Amino acid sequence: MKEAIEHRDRLGRLINVGDFVAAADNNRLSVGVVCKLNLKMIQYKTISKERYWAGRRVNKYPDDVIVVEGPDVTFYILKNSGT
Repeated sequence: MKEAIEHRDRLGRLINVGDFVAAADNNRLSVGVVCKLNLKMIQYKTISKERYWAGRRVNKYPDDVIVVEGPDVTFYILKNSGT
């Protein structure tokens, strides 16, 4: 049987598929949605209006990200989703 993959962010919170995370990426702050949990890393899809950064899939170690929730991330998504 396959064991469930469990990752925790920098603050020790559990990371699940569909969670919003923030991480440093190429000298900027990147916000995205977790789309896959790998054995050692997580993969998230970035949220941005900028052409190059929009929709990129980024792999990061769980210790390099932080789970964000609440109204702050909701307003960020509404402002930067590009739709």
